[in-house]
Amino acid sequence: MSSLPPIDVADLRVLVSLATERHFARAAQACNMSQPALSTRIRRMEEALETPLVQRGQRFLGFTEAGERVLTRARRVLADLDGLRQDVTGGGALSGRLRIGVIPSATPLAGRLAATLAREHPGVDIVCTSLSSRMIEAGLLDYSIDAGITYLNNEPLHNVDTLALQLESYCLVGSRDLLGETATPSSWRQAADWPLALLTPDMQNRRILDKAFSDAGATPQVVFEANSFLSIFGRAGRATSPVVAILPRMIVDELKTDALGVRELEAMRVQPVIGLVAPRRNLQLPLTSALWRACLQAPQSIDNLT
Repeated sequence: MSSLPPIDVADLRVLVSLATERHFARAAQACNMSQPALSTRIRRMEEALETPLVQRGQRFLGFTEAGERVLTRARRVLADLDGLRQDVTGGGALSGRLRIGVIPSATPLAGRLAATLAREHPGVDIVCTSLSSRMIEAGLLDYSIDAGITYLNNEPLHNVDTLALQLESYCLVGSRDLLGETATPSSWRQAADWPLALLTPDMQNRRILDKAFSDAGATPQVVFEANSFLSIFGRAGRATSPVVAILPRMIVDELKTDALGVRELEAMRVQPVIGLVAPRRNLQLPLTSALWRACLQAPQSIDNLT
């Protein structure tokens, strides 16, 4: 059996803190040590592994390719150690930090689920970060997040367990002069005739909408793009140069739209499914398992469709 390199848990925390802070001094502060002590630990790891881990300059420049691989394993080891601590304490009174990546359209759902989990486990700190679906998948792979709330049935997901939570539908939001007063849902072909505010193409929500327009044989007139629903909602609310935003119903229900018109869009051929995703592993971490149970208890849960 080969000998293990002389690396301890504190060394792994140094790497993870440096990845989070992207700054040597702030990472040292987060680890409660001086910057020279942090640098010494990094050099010791590099000597033990016989390869550079960090790109150095006047400031932190990033990790080397080997450093990125070590960072991924460091995150997993620390997550497993935290899971071990939770298991040893009996799992009844959970504590610690649960990191959840959330697509923008599911942020209201994430807040409700966090409230459900907090009632059951008040000692758990929950951090929800708005991310694209691709960033969520990457975060699950490198263990920078513990779970995600994302689309399940549009683009392939790999090596994750999934739990379907909610179907997504869409509304047109804009001036009443543009949308009219009818309660009849708009077709996608009709929606393409309005000047539209949509998310940017790097967001899966936009790719879902683009496919809906394509399926309808229509080309949308996109005049404003942003990576935030609040931005496109704000753009739709301007009286000058009015546009129409396409927003998920879940987002519209959270916003004050009294001064604007809201019109439903017809259902898609295949309605998007939003759900919980977690890394597939033999023994799930206790905090992730608690989130899974909270989702199963939530009133908006639907049958697992995947």
